[in-house]
This record gives sequence, structure tokens and C-alpha cells, in this order.
Amino acid sequence: MKYKLKLNYTEGELKELKELGKAYDSPIHAIGKLLMPETHGIGSLQAKYMTMEHTKEFDFMADINNVVMGTAVFPNKLYIVHDTNTNSVIYHDDINNKLIWAPLCFYRPVKNTKEEWLSINPAYEPMLERVED
Repeated sequence: MKYKLKLNYTEGELKELKELGKAYDSPIHAIGKLLMPETHGIGSLQAKYMTMEHTKEFDFMADINNVVMGTAVFPNKLYIVHDTNTNSVIYHDDINNKLIWAPLCFYRPVKNTKEEWLSINPAYEPMLERVED
């Protein structure tokens, strides 16, 4: 069974989690290494742990366990299609149930993974713009 990460992580923290998962075959060893102040290469995760509320520690340990055991599902990177020449993005037209181009404004553009956008139209690739989930 696969599990989504319980906490939100920055790109740097996700990279460190992946490295931690490759370097250790035991979650307890990975957590032990994370707690050693002289450890290098996982500074963002150490800083996250040192500043997190104690109520989040269990979720943090569960995430490390799932990463090391290979059962973690990492979040997908989401993109919008943004034509910077016309400052237009792709929206979903709910009335006609189709995708439309419209000027970038207060509406919410459609967010998809890179693979999903490229399966719709490979020409979107140069216009893909990474966004937060």
C-alpha cells in the first residue's frame, strides 16, 4: 500500500527525503541520522524537525518511515499553461465543459501535471509554468 506524505515539504526538503530513502534501509536509522547535529546533506529536514510543533512529530516520523520503506507517494508537480505573449492561460469553461484560453485574471487556471498537459497537446511544453498545489 502507498501513502501520501502527511506534511507539506519544500522542493529542497522533498529532495532530501528522497536521498534519505536511498541511503537507508531502516527508518529508525534514518531518523537517528536526522537527529545528529553534525549530519550533512539533510539540513532542511533537520531545520524542519527542530522548528516543528510537537504535534506534527508523529506525522514527520511516519513520512520518513514511508519514504525509507518505499511506500511514500510524493506530490505531483502542477503546472498551468501560460502564454506570456498574450498573457493568457487555460481555464475550464464550466458551462460548455471545455478548456478555453482567457486573459490571466482572478479566475483559477487549470492545474495539471506536466504529463497531463503534454498528453493534451505537446505544443504546450514551452508555456508550462510551475505552480503550487
